[in-house]
Amino acid sequence: MTVEAIKVQNGFLIPFNEPLRKIAHDRILLEIAILEQKQIEEGYAILDELAGFCASGRTDASIKHDDIVYGKRA
Repeated sequence: MTVEAIKVQNGFLIPFNEPLRKIAHDRILLEIAILEQKQIEEGYAILDELAGFCASGRTDASIKHDDIVYGKRA
């Protein structure tokens, strides 16, 4: 599972998303990777090579890929 932490004044905020909500344990171990913005952008560079790639204005497409492509499952 990958969750992006957001820098705030006194540290980092880790959004409590659906996968985290489903964890039954009261403790988890986090492995932290510090990425420069350039590294993040380079990770998506391969998407420019895909056939049919176009600007959509969406900022959540990589996170919600399955919902967008296959529709939300009940």
